[in-house]
Amino acid sequence: MARVAAAGALAWVLPGLGHIYLGFRRRGLILMVVIALTYWGGVAIGGVSSTVQPTQRTAWFLAQICAGSHTVAAYLWGQGERRHHPEVEAGFVAQDVGVIYSGVAGLLNVLIILDALASADPNYVRPGTGAQPRPEGAP
Repeated sequence: MARVAAAGALAWVLPGLGHIYLGFRRRGLILMVVIALTYWGGVAIGGVSSTVQPTQRTAWFLAQICAGSHTVAAYLWGQGERRHHPEVEAGFVAQDVGVIYSGVAGLLNVLIILDALASADPNYVRPGTGAQPRPEGAP
């Protein structure tokens, strides 16, 4: 059970890390790169100070926070930008596109977390693999 919890927590902290922890290095690295590029691509389009806004775009922030450390880093970076350059903002459409990209990256990470949780469970058998469930107590 600790392995399942650790895989889920690591997958949230850094998308793909849960899979790497479970030994699926290639899959984990691919997931890590895809989510990072999608998330930070959105931040680049929308601007760091306008993309992660928990009070103005609460529903999108709830999606974004599923990307874990990416959202924490973007939020802290955006806070610093707003303090030092309050007048700099992306255009309205660019802001929306950036918020959507980063939100979708977070929602995709929910699927990655669920996959890591299932992959860590010794009793889970992937559909279509033809494998049989392991008897209780089997390694």
